[in-house]
Amino acid sequence: MWRYFTVDRNRTLEEDQIIKLVKYSDVKPPELQVHIDSLFPDGVTSHGERYMLRGQAPAKGINEVIELLFDYVRKSHFPSRPLRFQSVFAFENIDQAVSFGNEYGTSDSLIWEVESDVAFKADMRLLTLQGSLLGLSYNAHRYWSGISSGNNPIWEYLMVPPVRVLRRMD
Repeated sequence: MWRYFTVDRNRTLEEDQIIKLVKYSDVKPPELQVHIDSLFPDGVTSHGERYMLRGQAPAKGINEVIELLFDYVRKSHFPSRPLRFQSVFAFENIDQAVSFGNEYGTSDSLIWEVESDVAFKADMRLLTLQGSLLGLSYNAHRYWSGISSGNNPIWEYLMVPPVRVLRRMD
């Protein structure tokens, strides 16, 4: 088991909760339901629901187009890597989680210790649309290779459900 720290921006987690994939059956119109079922037959995490299904405004500093572009690179070149839309994101230590929460979270975000059997480490600084399309492709390949941006990396861990919520960090 791998233990990390996640930022609960929506305050939906609780102790001993098991985070699983959720399969949605209420996507409209019906052709989009068929499409989402073909892309994610096992369902998505809240991250996938937020950006892929509901089109909610991304957190500060995040662009939802990045999610789709990076997933297509993953699918084409790194199919064994976990899907971002099916992952729970976490950090190696509480200080990194606090730093992320301060920069991308809300004032009432909570931090939880979580564990999972599978986690992939990537530098979230590579999740940017800045520069050329060639640079974007290069960043996506580096991200899925687990290579640092070289610019003060922020290492995030993509945890594959089921993810167990252990305890809230106060």
